[in-house]
Amino acid sequence: MMRRWWSAGIAAVMLVSAAACGTVGGDGDDGGGKKSRAAAGEVTPPPGGWPQPVNGRVTEEMCDLLTDADYARYGHPQLPYESREISRQQPDRVVCLRTGGSTFEVALRPTVTTAELEYKETLRSHKERMLSDRRRMILVTDLVPGADASWFDYATLGDEDRTFLEYEIRVRRGRLLLAITMSVKREHEGQDPKTTLAGLAQRVLERLPGVGAQDAGQTATVVYELLGTGTAERVTYWDTESSEQVQRTGVRLPWRRKLSFDPQAAKTVPFTLNGWRKDPLAGVIRCRISVNGRVLIEDVNTMGANCIALYQD
Repeated sequence: MMRRWWSAGIAAVMLVSAAACGTVGGDGDDGGGKKSRAAAGEVTPPPGGWPQPVNGRVTEEMCDLLTDADYARYGHPQLPYESREISRQQPDRVVCLRTGGSTFEVALRPTVTTAELEYKETLRSHKERMLSDRRRMILVTDLVPGADASWFDYATLGDEDRTFLEYEIRVRRGRLLLAITMSVKREHEGQDPKTTLAGLAQRVLERLPGVGAQDAGQTATVVYELLGTGTAERVTYWDTESSEQVQRTGVRLPWRRKLSFDPQAAKTVPFTLNGWRKDPLAGVIRCRISVNGRVLIEDVNTMGANCIALYQD
């Protein structure tokens, strides 16, 4: 089972250090007898306001949409950021990593449909991974006000450590996607992880009013075609919308299927289309896969045609 890359020792130091500074819980003191802003639950925006997308793109500064005071307000203080970077493989996503392992990601996909496809695939793969690792789930959905969809559970790549547990939340609003992971000591003093992560996600949505509501491009589409006459005994294809291999029997030719897809996912999971029939005298059968009107691959044969291709920009 894959473990996250932080250690329980680092997380323990984080909690001890934060407690020593009076940021754990709601009774912190600034040394002069007054409650600190973080302890009192007050979180103020930085000079100039909360960071927003620039020219429609996420920035490294958007890591500051979640502050130290936000975590402390829920009794889960965090260490400073270790790195903030735009993903090389996914340039519409900023990844923020704190010392100790907690992460915060913001993605702004080109269309609402693309974001929805990614969100659904993330949830599907999470369930599959948890099942294959035989891990217990506490999955809860639709828990963040203002979001179109959200889910919370133990972290997919976490580990049921004796001292610490890892949790994650995924949120979609329009074409905006958020992901937050956090390591929590079993006998923690702060609020429960579900309330904490849902509250943090809601704060980010509130600080990005209207972001992601409108499409900034066109949703990519793939067209599967089987050309010929008569009937194909069996047709199989990769359904990019459900992330499943679909099989149909007794398909009359010519046959055509148009689907939306996530270009990022299609770079690693290929499009596939196969058609077979038993009678070699029934004529040729041709398969064709096209993306946004551009033909990626074709194949023709008498009994079976096989097409497979990865997406390329």
